[in-house]
This record gives sequence, C-alpha cells and structure tokens, in this order.
Amino acid sequence: MGVFNGILDGIVSCFGVLTPLQWLGLLGLVMLYIYWSLTKNYGVFEKQGLFSITPKLLFGNTKDLVMETKSMIQFYRDIYKQFGDRKYGIFNDGTAPTLLIKDPDLIKQVLVTDFDHFVDLNFIPKDLAHLPLNELGLTNAVGDEWRSLRTSITPAFSLKNIKNIGTKINAPALDVIDAMKKCPKGLVDMEKLTGHYAIDCIGRIVFSMDFQTIKSDGNEIVTNGNNFFETWRFFMTMSIPKLAKLFNISLFKPQSVRYFLAMTENILKGRNGSKTYPNDVLGLMMKIRDQKLAPEDDDLKGQKQALAAKFMTDTMISRTLMQFFLDGYDTVSALLSMVFYFVAIDPEVQDRLLIEIDDMASKVGANITGDDVKDLKYLDQVFHESSRLAAFSFTVRRCTKSWKIPGTDVVIPEDMGVLIPIQGLHTDPQYFPDPEKFDPDRFSPEYKLTMKTGTFLPFGMGPRACIGMQIALMEAKILMYQVFRNFRLEPCDQTVIPIKWRKDHFNRLDGGVKLKAVPR
Repeated sequence: MGVFNGILDGIVSCFGVLTPLQWLGLLGLVMLYIYWSLTKNYGVFEKQGLFSITPKLLFGNTKDLVMETKSMIQFYRDIYKQFGDRKYGIFNDGTAPTLLIKDPDLIKQVLVTDFDHFVDLNFIPKDLAHLPLNELGLTNAVGDEWRSLRTSITPAFSLKNIKNIGTKINAPALDVIDAMKKCPKGLVDMEKLTGHYAIDCIGRIVFSMDFQTIKSDGNEIVTNGNNFFETWRFFMTMSIPKLAKLFNISLFKPQSVRYFLAMTENILKGRNGSKTYPNDVLGLMMKIRDQKLAPEDDDLKGQKQALAAKFMTDTMISRTLMQFFLDGYDTVSALLSMVFYFVAIDPEVQDRLLIEIDDMASKVGANITGDDVKDLKYLDQVFHESSRLAAFSFTVRRCTKSWKIPGTDVVIPEDMGVLIPIQGLHTDPQYFPDPEKFDPDRFSPEYKLTMKTGTFLPFGMGPRACIGMQIALMEAKILMYQVFRNFRLEPCDQTVIPIKWRKDHFNRLDGGVKLKAVPR
C-alpha cells in the first residue's frame, strides 16, 4: 500500500485532484502508452520490404507455443511453410522482430562465415540473463568472455581427453539391458529407460559417480530432471521478457535449478577438498582451472592455459556442469527414445540394422569400445535419420554487430535476434524428398556428398554448435548397439501410431515410447 500511496500522491501533486472523467482520460492515456510500447516494433522491417507473419498483441507469432496449443516440432514446421519460397523474413518473437532464415547459404553465413556478427546465443534475453536462476555458465557467456571460455572448456569435452569413455558408457548400457529383461511381458518404457541411462552416463563421464538411476528405477535426480523444463516458462521468457521480469518468471523451474546447482557445487566442493583430478569432465575442468593440464591432455599451454584458468572459476564450472547435466539428460534421452521408436515401427530398417550389429557382436560381444562404434555405419545412418525427424526444433543467435543481408539494403541492427527453424529445414522436400518417411539411406556416404550444408542441424553448426555433441553421439550409439544385440523391438498396444508430439515439451511423444522387447 505504501508504494501505491506514493504513486497516487505523485499523480495528485502533478495534476491536482482529478475528476472521474479526468481519471478515465488518464487511464486511457496509460493504456495507449502500453499498447504503443507493445506494438511499436511491429511492421518496422516490413516497410523495408521484408515478409512478416501478422503478429498478435503481446504474443507476436508465438501464441501457440506460450499457450501450448501446438507442439514445438509442428509449430516450427508450420512457420517454415508460411514463409513459402522466401529465403528470410520477420518472425515476431513476442514484441521483438526476429530475422527468420530459411536459406541454407545464409544460414551458413550467419553461423560460420560471418560468425563475428552473431557470436551470442539468444535463448535468454539480456534483461533476464543476469538473474541467478537463469545463469547457465557457457550458454550465457557473450562476446570475448565466451571466446575465452569456449577455448578453456572445449578440452574437457574432448573424447580423446576422457580416457576409456566407451567403458564408462557401456556399464549403464548393460544396466539398461538387465532392466529390460525384467520388464513383465517384455513391455518396456523406452522414454523412461533412456532418461535413466542418460543420467547414469553423465554421472560416470562428468563426475566419475554411479548414480544407479537405472538399478533403482529412478531417484531424486530423475524427479528434478523431469520437472526442469516447462515450455510455457521457456517461451514466456524468450518471447515476453518484460512480463517474465515483472513477475520474476525464470527460464526453468526454480526448485530444479536450485537442486542441480547445489548438487554440482557440493561435488566440486568435495573435489576441492581432496585435491584430486579424476579422469572425467569435472577433473579436466579443474585441471584447466589449476593450470595442471599435462601435454597429452590438450594443447592449452602457456598463455592459453593461463587465460583459460582466469575464466574457469568454481562458479563457472558448477553452472556449466549443471547446464551440461540438464542438456545431456533431457535432449539426449528424448532423441534416443525416438531412435528406438522409429526402428521398432520399421521392420525392414531393423532387419538391416540387426545384421550389422550381429556382425560386430560376433567380434566383440558385449565389450564394445568407442573405436568399434565407428565401424557401425548403418547404425550411424539410423541415428542421424532419427535426429532429422526428432531433433530440437530451432536455434537462435543475437546480432552482436550490425549485419547487412547480402544482396539487399536491409541492415540487421545490433541486439536483434536471428531464428533458424531447424525442424522446417529437416522436413523440406527440397532437401529431403518424401520428408515424413523414415529412411536412413538419406545419410549413406553417397547421399552425404550431395547434402547441402545448412540443411541438417541437429547439433547446430559453427563455433557455437553443441559442445557435448561427440559425447552424446557415443552415448546413443553404444546403447543402440547393446539394445539391438539383445532384443528386437516391436510396437505394442500402447505404442503411439501415428506420431503425436506433446504440446508441453520440446520433442517427446504424447504418451511416451512404449514398446515390446523380444529377446534374441
């Protein structure tokens, strides 16, 4: 009441005692100002000849996402189609005009060639990035800070630096097999199992810890991981940041952020006390922080290592690991569960995959290594075709230095967002004929030679591509090998056919991935 009375006193001191009609007029002026502030940016670039989808007040073009009336995957496929044959145009992300790019050559230019104009990610608006619950280490870093951090953190996620990574991943993969063997009538929940598997892999690769999520059929980590992402929060903060700031709405669920941050901080605190550097991601990050990298670890030496150490603070370590934990859990498990779904409903693909896996199994049995995985060519094709249909739907950049669209007089100003609709590209018949069909041969060595750069982006592209991509690929392929070495997967009564995506998640099926595992 004190704040309200103060505002009222200020108005009275400026205008005197107002009549009801005058109050009504003042209220009207306030409402007009609010309307103007919400719509002032609409139409700016259309005057320069750029196509735009007609925005809705406050939501811009994102109402279906914020209100969860359409799945994210379908939303970005539909938005892509609305732009027709245009190479680019304006997508109104809430009240902010954003450059949407469809053309692969322009995408490559933004993500790679002219990267110095688009250094920053644009998932978290500047006004909200500094809030404690939105700080995600490397993801939040911008400009020169990001460049130094990327240089320092990259060695920690290098497969060659994480010794025996195949062994680390194989253990939880075999735990999944044991869990599947215990499922009544062979009915398996692959979404749940891949989620537990992803957590146990992160535990071993990042922390050298066995979380035993698979064996215990879930735990507190799973509960918080499942609750972490809420799409309405994600798009409220991205599309309507002023409203999110007003009501203190964070990008992710606060309870889950606090849980994972406390977990990573406590693990790091324990390591600091023991002065040890185990062979895992955390150990490598601590070595970088303490300038203890051995020559064989990587080429961060001398001044580079000193600069890396400067930015590798305990806060940066704990928040980056929290981000990696959450990305590695939700994104990897959702995509991996869809791999099993696509193979289960396509017997011909599965037959061909089993031949390749049986050939490898005759040589190595259960003890597959990272080097062995490289020889599973068709398995690689199956994974990438699954990624085409079920990868994260979009990526975003922020213009950090004004950029002129090639061949035009249109200048994209600093701080403007750039949106790349990945799912639209992945299902464009111009690049992938009969796009709804699951066809791993699209990624055969011969086809890859004809694939246009910028049309397949499951992990992004350029300097800000996913830093954990190689680890995620290794996790996925080892589990695929072990599952299909032991089982044939088939649809069951609970299998969702045809595909129906959840409206409250990024890339999960409505109803989950329930399948029947037939022992081989």
